[in-house]
Amino acid sequence: MRRVIFWVALSLFILPAAAASDGLTGKWRIVAVGGAEGLDVSKAQAEFAANGRFSSTIGCNRIAGKPLVSGQKLAFGPMMTTRMACPPPLDTVERQYLAALEAVRAYRLAGKTLVFLGDGGEALVTLEKEPSSGRR
Repeated sequence: MRRVIFWVALSLFILPAAAASDGLTGKWRIVAVGGAEGLDVSKAQAEFAANGRFSSTIGCNRIAGKPLVSGQKLAFGPMMTTRMACPPPLDTVERQYLAALEAVRAYRLAGKTLVFLGDGGEALVTLEKEPSSGRR
């Protein structure tokens, strides 16, 4: 129980400022998930909201939660997800994506590319920033 309270309390204070100041806020296209094959990048998307919430989909279920961000550290705690049955290969890609989110420990942001990193610095998920709808 203490661990859950710690994650909730920490997320209330750290993420909103970090997401906005580190350039994570906004919509992202998921372009790679580890070694997953069959990812449809036209449907795979994620968003970091200004309030610190994270939401995403690989094209079937919705995934949401409030990750912890501190400096370059990033951790996705318990995430909410819908539980619809997904057709192959989407079902396998989604399982790999959820496993990757659980293994994320840091991130690297370079220009319009965001990479979620594992313990050893390996790339788990790669995202590209979506253009703002207000720009031409």
